[in-house]
Amino acid sequence: MKSAPTFPDRVASIDIGTNTILLLIATVDKGGLKPLIEKETIVRLGEGLQQTGVLSEAAMERGIQTLTQYLKECEANGVRRIFAVGTNPLREAKNAQEFLKKVEEKLNLPIEIISGKEEADLSFLAVSRDLRDLKKSILMADVGGGSTEFVLGKRNQISYWVSLPIGSVRFTEQFLLSDPVHEEEWMDMEKKIRNCLEELPYPRESFEMVAVGGTATTLASVELELEHFVYEKIHHFILEKKALKSQLEGYRSRTLEERKKIPGLSPARADVILAGGAILYFSMEKFEVSS
Repeated sequence: MKSAPTFPDRVASIDIGTNTILLLIATVDKGGLKPLIEKETIVRLGEGLQQTGVLSEAAMERGIQTLTQYLKECEANGVRRIFAVGTNPLREAKNAQEFLKKVEEKLNLPIEIISGKEEADLSFLAVSRDLRDLKKSILMADVGGGSTEFVLGKRNQISYWVSLPIGSVRFTEQFLLSDPVHEEEWMDMEKKIRNCLEELPYPRESFEMVAVGGTATTLASVELELEHFVYEKIHHFILEKKALKSQLEGYRSRTLEERKKIPGLSPARADVILAGGAILYFSMEKFEVSS
């Protein structure tokens, strides 16, 4: 008599950040994960957070709407376990617990707020496993909406990590208030980024710099002039510093509406891509890398 067919477990992770909320649904099979569905929704949960210190009612409502959609997606795909984590906006907002309570009451979804170190560790672990054959150390840069994490390590061994309060949404709201951006605004932001990066030690060993996150993938998408996000083309894409500089010059000279028409650039990211790209560019300068 044949036994009933067995199906691998399905799990999901939800990553709640300053600018985006991410969903990954994957199967657990033979000790590994096989991604099935990946989604990104630009929610801007941290909108106005730097000015007010709190999550706005509108931002929380957008967050709950997106989480509701994600839970429906999980149910439709037979997900058995969901792991939801919150990063910078929920670490900083004075009313973060209010948001967590609303989500748990309305959706029965507990959210774990992870520290900057945990966020950096998890990102680096993913990168080191993906690039396990790389002989050099890896310097990972994860430019987020509210913070940027840097991690230096080799394989699973981390030499140092830093989480800096510099991000694409944070610096857009703090510095880039004109449309198009004024030269003085750009210079003020550049000075702030350079000052923040000063505390980062320069690696003693040979290393490759790897960028992860929405800012990096968007910059790659623009360089490739993609009409739609294509994971296979963006993953492992090599972005030259001179190409990034050219992109930044293009964003600075355009109005927001003109930026929204750039191939490869999601209209929802058009307002924050200049600040995010600048953080990555000056990081490349800091560490003297050409790509």
